[in-house]
Amino acid sequence: MWQATPFEQQLAAAHAQGDLAFALSLLREADFALPISESAAAGRDPVAWPTWAADGRTWLVAYTSEAALLAAGAGAVRHYRVVSLTELAAGWPDPRWGLAVNAGLEPAFFLEPGTVARLAVPTLQQDHAVAPGVPIVQKLLRPADIQALLDDGEPRVSGYCHHALDVAHIATPAVLADALGQDDVLTDRGSVNILRWPAIGFDLYPTPYGGTDEEGMRAVAGWVIEEPPFIGMGLVPNVDQTIREYKVAGVVLPYGAEIVELGVDGVTRRRAVYDGDLSRWLLLEAAR
Repeated sequence: MWQATPFEQQLAAAHAQGDLAFALSLLREADFALPISESAAAGRDPVAWPTWAADGRTWLVAYTSEAALLAAGAGAVRHYRVVSLTELAAGWPDPRWGLAVNAGLEPAFFLEPGTVARLAVPTLQQDHAVAPGVPIVQKLLRPADIQALLDDGEPRVSGYCHHALDVAHIATPAVLADALGQDDVLTDRGSVNILRWPAIGFDLYPTPYGGTDEEGMRAVAGWVIEEPPFIGMGLVPNVDQTIREYKVAGVVLPYGAEIVELGVDGVTRRRAVYDGDLSRWLLLEAAR
């Protein structure tokens, strides 16, 4: 028997009381130890996903502490990496796989991929319940699309947009474009234009849970089918970033939406602001 951490004691108590909702809320905020091979730990081989097959299913194996991992492996596992649930979701290898937490120990938790997605990436409405306020979302603009947007008296947005907080740390246009998998947005100067606006009406910004085919979509109880590299967990398909994304359809831009340009010098400059009362964009002096 391993020495359970205070977190694991709390998790076990929730399980014993049948309080699954509280147990899941604990797992949402947990860090997990994923076993890796000695050669991967030494950098000689790539890190592989640890899996366990049972009843015709494949489960990704994770543990809530080093002690739990060592106890489950009976000392055979000596190396591991630590990831959050959101980081797990960002690199989720297959929408059909489930997550086995503390497999081989008591209690163990077996989470379906749809549960993993919704724990790791809550909807905007769920985020708002925890942290009230109007979130800012953004969308990178291709140079060819800017004029049409400026000419529209009632501009609308469709497609994918992203939570501005998740990319606020990126100050290089090329890095931002690469993080979002959009290689057609850089200008001739190497800058990138960004449309930003307050997300008013959370139901208009659904999280795109889904897959690359019908089976994958059903596995996560989702609603979107996209071509790879779409992962369907509510995040941009980038294992090095955790960027929330939303799929919108004809959302009318609100008063105060703005177009900014991120330059190669890392400086963000406001280029235009939308005035809903006048139904037109106001170009700022620097953009004229």
